[in-house]
Amino acid sequence: MIRRTWIAASKRSTTVSKTLEGIVGGSGQNRIIILGTGWGGYNLTRLLKDCDKEIRVVSPSNHFLFTPLLPSTAVGTLEFRCIQEPIRTVLSPKNGAFVQAKARSIDTESKTIECESTFNNEKFSVNYDKLVIAVGVKTNTFGIESITEGDGVYFLKHLYHARKIRNNIIDCFEKAAVPGTSKEERKRLLSFIVVGGGPTSCEFVSELHDFVTNDIQRHYRDMLPYVSVTLVEAGPSLLSTFDKNLQNYTQSLFENRDINVKLGCSVTGIEEYTDETFRFPAKRAVLGDGTKLPFGTFIWSAGLAPVKFTDNLDLPKAPNGRILVDELLRVKGHEDSIWALGDAAICETEPQPQLAQVARQQAIYLSKVFRGEQKADQEKFKFFNLGSMASVGEMKGIYDGSNVGVKGDTEISVPKISGFLALLMWRFAYWGRQTSIQNKFLIPMHWFKTLIFGRDISRF
Repeated sequence: MIRRTWIAASKRSTTVSKTLEGIVGGSGQNRIIILGTGWGGYNLTRLLKDCDKEIRVVSPSNHFLFTPLLPSTAVGTLEFRCIQEPIRTVLSPKNGAFVQAKARSIDTESKTIECESTFNNEKFSVNYDKLVIAVGVKTNTFGIESITEGDGVYFLKHLYHARKIRNNIIDCFEKAAVPGTSKEERKRLLSFIVVGGGPTSCEFVSELHDFVTNDIQRHYRDMLPYVSVTLVEAGPSLLSTFDKNLQNYTQSLFENRDINVKLGCSVTGIEEYTDETFRFPAKRAVLGDGTKLPFGTFIWSAGLAPVKFTDNLDLPKAPNGRILVDELLRVKGHEDSIWALGDAAICETEPQPQLAQVARQQAIYLSKVFRGEQKADQEKFKFFNLGSMASVGEMKGIYDGSNVGVKGDTEISVPKISGFLALLMWRFAYWGRQTSIQNKFLIPMHWFKTLIFGRDISRF
């Protein structure tokens, strides 16, 4: 048994060594390096499977996250595993390899990328012939130093964020249910503050409301009077990119559910405070108008900023820090060797919104170029807007088709929809975008489980 285990371990070690050699070895000729496994990087990798070039993927995350469904996992409507796809499942053993590492810098003259392992900080370099930068962005805290993750304060951008939020929500209800906990502390523990008026924030608030009304009501009935939800948005409206009628519809729904929507208001910081009746450490959010809101869970989902790697690149960039590309997605000054797509890039003449559908379509466009199905300068990238949609809770959704089509070219008039039909569209669209049979099976199964049996309230 020991000998068999040693042999198996040796084989695994050899495989890892060969994989790493496949990443860093060679001159880099005929090699495409893809940085990132988000919407752009993952879909480009998938579409270049079995092409006639070496495909090498470098990313600190070894999976693709289906971000539109992330808020659903934060309260247990869906489980974490069913909204992610391992990057290795779309890599061909013939021409593909992956290494879990962070890209640190690029030497454009020698066509070399300096990388650092996520496991032991070991540094290594990778040669490339063509490079695609699809590293995405991070959450923007706008320089507010007190907004840092931990102790009830969370971002909502990655799977581990959703897991921490889910555990913290259950912790807050369990702490509030401990005999002898004061009413004031129960109110604080069960106060939820969500910052940001975009789709992610609104969908999380909707999921949280459904969780409280459908599941908490059954298991923590005595705690319901202490629950409060506040949504803070610095702008004048929620869902600013949606049609005005759909904005009003969503805000009206939230207000009818006793969700406190504070518009034209910003969070300026978070501070710790004490109370003689409290058992647990306490924090509160400080608003621009001087108001102080105690909380047990604080979710910050308000804005995007370039990641450190993008910040440090010596490449042309826009004032907002995004990499400048031309209408063919080529980085300015490096048109024959470097491309950038997704949230990390912006076209100076035709800027596109930072949306998953943009990154996905850019990956499809670029895959045709690399496969030789079209010349690099044959056709400009054109974004076909599929419309905007969101789930707003209680089996309702919204869909805005105002800008469907190619801007200024083939725009189509599509009606705006709200209610149950819009939710069906939302679910069908995102179910259809899954790339694995496994997730296409698991997602409807969890929706059905939640509808019939409720959400899991275990904390682990």
